[in-house]
Amino acid sequence: MGRRGPKPEPASIKLAKGKSGRRPIGVEPSAEEQAKTVATSGAVEPPAWLKGDALDVWNRLAPRVIGMKLLFPIDAETFGRYCRNFARWLKMQQRLDEMGEIYEIETASGKVRRADPSFIIGYHLERQLVTAEANFGLNPAERQRLFAARAAGSTGDLFSGMGSAPAATGADKTPASPAPAKPAAKGSAVGFLQ
Repeated sequence: MGRRGPKPEPASIKLAKGKSGRRPIGVEPSAEEQAKTVATSGAVEPPAWLKGDALDVWNRLAPRVIGMKLLFPIDAETFGRYCRNFARWLKMQQRLDEMGEIYEIETASGKVRRADPSFIIGYHLERQLVTAEANFGLNPAERQRLFAARAAGSTGDLFSGMGSAPAATGADKTPASPAPAKPAAKGSAVGFLQ
């Protein structure tokens, strides 16, 4: 099930229209901020199985996605799959540019025109890419949604605390433990869930 409501607009369009409500307009981090984030966040290494054109896509896109704080070491496999699918999609597009989308075959009833398999493969890859691009903020609308959420403070520590140790409490610096749960009332169904 998709998100409800209209698609979010890129920040540049919102700024051109003017601020119409109380919600903050999220702004994409500057190049300096992205470079600083890449330098301080540590390297996100591409998966070992990523080769050739897919690795070129990784090297081109990963620094920018890391700079937006949307790519962490745990996401390397997923982002690698996106890069591999994008490289395959580019190959299908190159083949279609050379061969065309349609080919003809001779049958007993005459000539029949069919879609080239590259067209069908490219179509399916494109649908997968659109979904993955939304997850990694690789389109303007999704970037705006993510930056607006950060500006509003609704994401909290979701992006800032990746990979950090649990918060320490008290003078002894031991992790906080949750409060003990109250026992469920006798005969209550809640007791079965614990």
